[in-house]
Amino acid sequence: MPYGTVAVVFAPSAQPVKGVMCMRLPRSILLLGIFLATSPLVAADRGFYAGAGFGQMNVEVDNMYGSSFDFDEDDFGFKLFGGYRFFPWLSVEGIFLDGGNPEVRDTVGAESASLSVEVQSLVAAAVFSLPIGDQFEVFLKPGFAYWDSTTDFRYSSPTFSDRFADDDSGSAFFIGAGAGWTIGNAGLRLEYEWFDVAPEYNFDTDEFDDELDASAGFLSLSVMYLF
Repeated sequence: MPYGTVAVVFAPSAQPVKGVMCMRLPRSILLLGIFLATSPLVAADRGFYAGAGFGQMNVEVDNMYGSSFDFDEDDFGFKLFGGYRFFPWLSVEGIFLDGGNPEVRDTVGAESASLSVEVQSLVAAAVFSLPIGDQFEVFLKPGFAYWDSTTDFRYSSPTFSDRFADDDSGSAFFIGAGAGWTIGNAGLRLEYEWFDVAPEYNFDTDEFDDELDASAGFLSLSVMYLF
């Protein structure tokens, strides 16, 4: 019998006795309910989970500081996440994401310059899953992110050197999608997550300002454990 499959067999006696079948049916249903409640296959449909992943972060910033320069660089990053699954199709999840230090460098003769944008983010998201069989699923993950970034510009020449660092933070719209594979209490995820900087509300003008045109995307492979 395949793992996780339940078969309930009613074996009527040759001479049914009044009241016997009436007792057998509720007892069988009770035993079936106990088995399903304690089955690992069903227990994995709800409960806490946690995991970690690594992958490639891409950061894009258009017209940096009002110039015509567009920043578009990659670096390796990692993430930690945890959540709770209420139903096979619905979970809530929190994520900490470190996007590494995407950087661009240029050297002309004895002069050199570099520009890096380091991004970290905290994310709260809902996860809508579509199970495919007992072990596979695809999912969509909308949410909201709070991000913190450090922009670092460095210039060096034989006669002069300078450094400029700028810290910034804000909120962002977040969306993720991917596929998962689970066996027992362990699982793997392959997913892409993306967030776009949200406009900030200006109380002086009573309107939203969209001063920063920036986004980040993270392609990752993760391992997870279902408690």
